[in-house]
Parts: sequence; structure tokens; C-alpha cells
Amino acid sequence: MCEDLTVGSPSVVAVEVKNSTADGKKYITSEELQKHNKANDLWISIQGKVYNVTEWAKIHPGGDIPLMNLAGQDVTDAFIAFHPGSAWQHLNKLFTGYHLKDYQVSEVSKDYRKLASEFAKAGMFEKKGHGVSTHLFIVSISIIE
Repeated sequence: MCEDLTVGSPSVVAVEVKNSTADGKKYITSEELQKHNKANDLWISIQGKVYNVTEWAKIHPGGDIPLMNLAGQDVTDAFIAFHPGSAWQHLNKLFTGYHLKDYQVSEVSKDYRKLASEFAKAGMFEKKGHGVSTHLFIVSISIIE
């Protein structure tokens, strides 16, 4: 089934949708998400939910470059690393209504998210900028190698 989306932006194109009868959610694959990586069509996934950040890129406090470089893929760990907890509230208005059908969390990402959560609970992210987040992200990347 192909469905034409108009999620607040004329830049959105037709998307192949796979509906799950079990939960009623609309799904797309990572392969479909990868197609949305152009300046006029920027989609990302965070924790398996798909967001259209095309218009947001124009006013994103960190500029449009990070969104343009990460578009078309899951960016959960980068989002956690570089955003304060208050950033989550902005996602709802960008949600496309789609979920990633093949979303999986790697073991490294699970470990990273556990550390980030523990650091947040310990107050290590409070008013310290992105220094702790950046170092945690770099450490998690070095573990992969």
C-alpha cells in the first residue's frame, strides 16, 4: 500500500506503508526511511518512531547540518548524547505517525543508554553543557571499534 503523507510540509513524498494488525500502528522499514535524506525531505528515527524534521532543520538550535547528516536513519543515541531532557517535548509535533518495522537496539546502544540514564539520575547532565554527553558518546563509539 502506498500512502501520500502531508505532515505539515509539502516536501513529504509517498511512502510504502506496512500496517501491523496486532497493534494498529503504521510501519515503514529502515530501507524506506533511508530514502528521506534530502534537504527537502529529512526524516529520522528516535527509539523506533519516525519524525519529519524537514521544517525543524531551518530552526534547529544546533543548525541544520546534524539533521542533514543523520537523516534517513535511527539517531537515538546521538539525540540522547546532544540534547537535554527538555528536547523530547518537541518531538511529538514532528512525529509522522510511522514506526520502524525493523527497529532493533544493538548491545552497544543498550549499554550506552544505560550509562546515560545512570549519569542523568546522578545529575551529571545538569547545567554542564554537552561535555559529559560528548565524552560518553565518544566512549561508546570507541567500544564499537
